[in-house]
Amino acid sequence: MDSFRGLFQSLPRVGAWFRQGDIQPEEVQVFWRHMQRCFPTDAVCGHASPARFFPRAGVAPGHCLHLPFEVGVPRAGWDLWRQVVACTHAVQHALQVEEDGLEVSLASSAARARSEAEALRCDLELHFWRHGTTPPLWSLAWRLRAQGCHAEDIAGAGHVLALSAASIRQGAVENEASHVALQWLEAHVPHLRWDRAYHSRAR
Repeated sequence: MDSFRGLFQSLPRVGAWFRQGDIQPEEVQVFWRHMQRCFPTDAVCGHASPARFFPRAGVAPGHCLHLPFEVGVPRAGWDLWRQVVACTHAVQHALQVEEDGLEVSLASSAARARSEAEALRCDLELHFWRHGTTPPLWSLAWRLRAQGCHAEDIAGAGHVLALSAASIRQGAVENEASHVALQWLEAHVPHLRWDRAYHSRAR
């Protein structure tokens, strides 16, 4: 169902029904502008070609995010909530590039796996805020195949994600991009949170 949610949200007439109870297009746009003000990134939309190793939210030199969707416009594979997660994930990658440089982040299979495992923690942190659960970790770790990572590095990333999921289920929020994203979500769309008492425990 999740893979089709963006398609359903984009349909004329009935799309509004599938957007009920979700973050709204204008809210997604405001969220992206907020994240871009807080971090040194520029979004390039309109189904731009993504960077090779970050196919879901590409990071190119100069902190430019290449996106396979137009921000706030749902499409197949990119529902409105997933665009929020993609933004947070990509910003975490941009922070990695700022700290280590793009070449270091992509230098080897192990480096790419470490970089992606850290950014995927954003996915886990936002998923827990929204649903009170963490998604299947094997499916997240398996994404690293598309980035040319070796099996042993994928397994290592899976172990890192398992440790991250355990702390997230205890209310921890570690990634800088997630902190900023969750602050905005708490302030503007708190009704989307699975448990209104959650964030007070995370402090």
